Amino acid sequence: MVISDASGLDGSPERLARIFAGDDRVEVVRRDTELNWIEHCNLLLREATTEYFCWMPQDDLVSPEGYFDLLTAALDNNPDRVLAFPTVLRRVSEGRLRRREVEPLAYRRPPIELGRRPPEAEAVDLLRRWNMGLGCWRGVFRSELARAIPETDAAADLIWAFSMALSGYFIEVPEARYLKRLHNGSAHRRMRWQGKQEARRLYEAEVRARIADSPERRAGILNAVDSHLMRHRYVRSTHRVRSAGAFILKGRRPVLE
Repeated sequence: MVISDASGLDGSPERLARIFAGDDRVEVVRRDTELNWIEHCNLLLREATTEYFCWMPQDDLVSPEGYFDLLTAALDNNPDRVLAFPTVLRRVSEGRLRRREVEPLAYRRPPIELGRRPPEAEAVDLLRRWNMGLGCWRGVFRSELARAIPETDAAADLIWAFSMALSGYFIEVPEARYLKRLHNGSAHRRMRWQGKQEARRLYEAEVRARIADSPERRAGILNAVDSHLMRHRYVRSTHRVRSAGAFILKGRRPVLE
């Protein structure tokens, strides 16, 4: 485990280095320069020398104790899979005016059976019908197949996960549970739509890198990407209406921590 600090906000790295002194499984690093989350993640990926890799945001929680054993075993036992991902949950509340927190709620599972069609067909289907950025960016993956996370303020994790899906099959590990925390300072809360043209450019770069031998296949994938981006723009425009609907119907809403 590498504990890496690129903010320089306090003395946490030094305290952790003392706590883990003598434990050769843990390395604590303080970066000399401040990095944003994408720069930081990509630096860690470049430094990795292991067969498998996983990013672990500092404000999220995993279970059970053998969480990483479950995910790595899934890849060990399925050499045709490139990424193993957990069940992702969020804390939610219900009620209109008197809200109360209830048991963590799992995000929706993949809408298709994985590993049945060519990877690019599954990648397109998952992009249009599911949010790969939730669990797959947080999964364990084969280091050698990963590309850098693209520099953008809008859904960089989703674009990265789509790129990985183009390279091979994913595998779900429901027993591994990942609790995604939501707060105002998180990268998720700071994401901003950069416009369809910019998003399309980033997706096209990943498609060209993964599908280098066939212009026809690339064109088909990018047509599906265009369809996804049009729908995404519509969903963003109706976000406030959907929030109002959840309030009126006393639907479940995320708990901000």
